[in-house]
Amino acid sequence: MLEVCDQCGTPLFVANGLKWGDNGTITLASSPKNRMVFFESELIDHLFAGIGELLGIPLGHLVIESRARETKRYIERLFPPEIRQAMAFKTMSGKDGAAVTAVETETQLAAIKGIAQTIIDISRVYGYGDQRPSDLWDSGGKYAWRTQVIRNPYSLLFIAGDNVGSVEVFEESEMRVNYEEIEKDAYKIEVFPGKHSIALKERLQRKFYDFKPGEITYEQCPQCAVPLEVANRKWNCVDGTYTDPETGRRMAIFGPAAFDAVLVDLEYELGEIIPQAIIDAQRKYLKEAWSGEWWNRSSMTFQHMLAIRGLGEMVTFDGDKTHLTLNIQNACLPLPMIGTVQALVEMAYRTDNSTCEWEFKDDGDLNITVTVD
Repeated sequence: MLEVCDQCGTPLFVANGLKWGDNGTITLASSPKNRMVFFESELIDHLFAGIGELLGIPLGHLVIESRARETKRYIERLFPPEIRQAMAFKTMSGKDGAAVTAVETETQLAAIKGIAQTIIDISRVYGYGDQRPSDLWDSGGKYAWRTQVIRNPYSLLFIAGDNVGSVEVFEESEMRVNYEEIEKDAYKIEVFPGKHSIALKERLQRKFYDFKPGEITYEQCPQCAVPLEVANRKWNCVDGTYTDPETGRRMAIFGPAAFDAVLVDLEYELGEIIPQAIIDAQRKYLKEAWSGEWWNRSSMTFQHMLAIRGLGEMVTFDGDKTHLTLNIQNACLPLPMIGTVQALVEMAYRTDNSTCEWEFKDDGDLNITVTVD
């Protein structure tokens, strides 16, 4: 799984498992309707922190609960009930009271550890950080699968939520989570039985749209066919990170639908103020973090920036000294994208004030007009 392309160095799990389309999407090769993004990952936790700052309340517990629910649903689809029963997780947690021999215990632990390692390997290849099983596996501690250590997490909140959701599936019990920084950029994450801190409301089922065809072309690696702009991002197999060599920014591969689900849950729980708070928080953070760069760039540059990240195909780029209008087909993460566009326009026009009008249509078109004051 950790093999890389001999020519460009891209992990083969990424090269073989993902497809960069000509329409601005990144999709799973095995499931073409399921899309991914390859995006600057430091934006994730900073976005939620910024929303919380604007609202005057912490949001970490809501984000973890929402992410855990989404992860739980994913794991349940990945491992049907008959497989989960065969793994004997309930036996390992002592629920059924059945006598388990030492040989059976060792076999079951090896199976559980193998599954956990597979998930960790995938997360490393996707740029989620250096996630490792805890020392409890070697010391014979109970519930070793509930504890992990991660260095350089792409999103501490999402990793914590992922761990909660995964353990809940196999133990069939509600779980909570604690995490603590044990050294710089290294965290111990512990899942334990307990009632959820909040009962999230049921949200409407997500709507999916058919992707429109596109006209984007990429220079590709002649061996693995990954776009060279992707191969240019440096993957560190030890740290489990991708870095853009031009900007030094961290990137990761993740599912935009699961990210959007968290944003929708925030709106369900906190009300109609959330969409604008998402836009404002994204705009504010980007202007602080990316202000040292020159953003007065060509339309082709922005089109490729979006497409290589799987954020859609920009088909309209029209502006003058007072405004900029964009149309993005096959868009995803619309609210963070609106905040991103508004921030980049303000930095390009060298202004701190602008107004933004936008529309996200059912067919996946995102129309944005930013007018500078």
